[in-house]
Amino acid sequence: MTSRSLARSATLLVLAAAGLAVCAGCAISTPHMNIRQWPGAARAGYYHEPAPVRVGVLPLVDQRPAVEHSGKRPTGMFLLLWNRRVGDYYTGDRVFGGEVTSQLTDQLVQYLKAGNVFADVVRVQPPTDFNPADPTSVSTMGRSNVVHYLLRGEVQHFYGSQTQHTMIYLLPLYFVNTFGWEDSKTLPWGKTSIQFTLYDAQTGDLVWRRLIEYNQTLPRDKDPMSQAALESFTGAAGELSTDLRTIPLPSTMPSE
Repeated sequence: MTSRSLARSATLLVLAAAGLAVCAGCAISTPHMNIRQWPGAARAGYYHEPAPVRVGVLPLVDQRPAVEHSGKRPTGMFLLLWNRRVGDYYTGDRVFGGEVTSQLTDQLVQYLKAGNVFADVVRVQPPTDFNPADPTSVSTMGRSNVVHYLLRGEVQHFYGSQTQHTMIYLLPLYFVNTFGWEDSKTLPWGKTSIQFTLYDAQTGDLVWRRLIEYNQTLPRDKDPMSQAALESFTGAAGELSTDLRTIPLPSTMPSE
């Protein structure tokens, strides 16, 4: 083998190693964000006159699919002359510090308070045998917490996502060594979907029910997916506040 061939082979090996190293680090990463520290309440629209009722917010029920718990990262294909990573990313519970629905419940309570939506908003903890479909169970819960209404939510979706298409290729030709790099990402976006139900805490009757969905796309492909998810939740909380204020709510306080 001539010295020129050896040099060419060495060059190919170096480029291949560089391609592998670069591709190994080209996956999208998103910073961890504790949900309770998210300043969503600071963006709440403020009502000068709160609705004269006390609302108890039940812990949000987690009904999200498994991929939103575990997160998702497309698998990289690492070959000697051709490396790629293509697919959708999803945030997982670990990005938000775990206890996602519990943290979102706290965020929702803070948002409703900051917006002066009701005279008082409190987080309430139901007993283990609480049954929202049973009016007696609901009214008992309402009386024990001295609230006019109980708000319950079932979280169907809460995540941030982004799609990436990355490819590194090395084409060794006799006279020319071609080394290429392609990388494209969609803008990160977040989705929140929650089925909310409002109960009369005195009678246990269902007062209002609505599925609220909110999607939020961030302006730069370098923005974190975790932020996109939290922005979408803030938007959903805003829609919830607006809807709840359109409901005529009698304010007779239950007896303690």
